[in-house]
Amino acid sequence: MKKHKTLDIIIGSFARLLPEKSPRYNDLKDEDFISLLSWCEDWDPEKVYKLAYKQSHIDYIQTWDEWADDMKPLPLVVRMELQRAIDIHDKAGNMAVLRAYAWMYEWFSRSTKAFIWIFFILLAYYWFIA
Repeated sequence: MKKHKTLDIIIGSFARLLPEKSPRYNDLKDEDFISLLSWCEDWDPEKVYKLAYKQSHIDYIQTWDEWADDMKPLPLVVRMELQRAIDIHDKAGNMAVLRAYAWMYEWFSRSTKAFIWIFFILLAYYWFIA
């Protein structure tokens, strides 16, 4: 995942207006943890995977290539290390831009549904009544 520096700066200033929310870890999969940290650090996902194992002080159960092929659940200690890293980034404010992107995506998808319904209601109104 590549960052868009200028756009991220603009969205980051908008993110300050949004309410603070912490990540919902129960809803995240292991690949989500790795993707989030990859974006925050601007690293390859493989580097995040290897560093999580290194920081967990356990041997690899699967190599990166094996894990990337089937994405079996990571060991709990590795997952906790990834969660700890996300907590650090969240407290540092690095996740605010992603929170703003998520808010915009949700808002646009809801407003699109509303506009479609309004369009069909107006269409039916003009078709049957007018």
